[in-house]
Amino acid sequence: VENVLAGMDAAFVDIGLERNGYLYVAEVAGSAGGPGQGRRKITELLRSGMEILVQVTRDGMGGKGPRLSTQLSLAGRYVVYMPGGSNSGASRRLSDEERERLRSVCRSLLSMEGGLIARTAAEGASEEAMARDLRFLQRVWSGVARRAAAAPAPCLVYRELGLPLRAVRDLVGAEVARVLMDDPTLHRR
Repeated sequence: VENVLAGMDAAFVDIGLERNGYLYVAEVAGSAGGPGQGRRKITELLRSGMEILVQVTRDGMGGKGPRLSTQLSLAGRYVVYMPGGSNSGASRRLSDEERERLRSVCRSLLSMEGGLIARTAAEGASEEAMARDLRFLQRVWSGVARRAAAAPAPCLVYRELGLPLRAVRDLVGAEVARVLMDDPTLHRR
């Protein structure tokens, strides 16, 4: 954390780029306060010099640095895993009946700390398929947490898949017999 600005209720965080990232208080885990309490102030949550783990939620544009959050999430094919979260949910694009089924599946899958959101692609997915997705994301998170604990700040500890790999993750299912590509490096990945 470089600067904590009480007047803006935000902080600027050095993430190793030319411009610092911008972290608004609502994007800081624990800022909501407890029942009957209002939102906590940025000065209660952060101070200059703190090392925190952040996720870029929006790239910088023009003269502004990237937008950041400490509410981390990892997207899989069927679910989004939030290691520090505590809620379960489902995409609003689904019917009410399917949303309720998926919320129930998410609640049954989370035996440890964390939150889980069923993505639109989870429509009709089995509990086992969603469980496999969650197990994979939990392994990814374990690696991220290990790298974050060992790396000096600022440091990149995880990067979301590029567009071609996200497309394979999100669109290729059992009904697809093969995927053709013309890039040997991408094929190996």
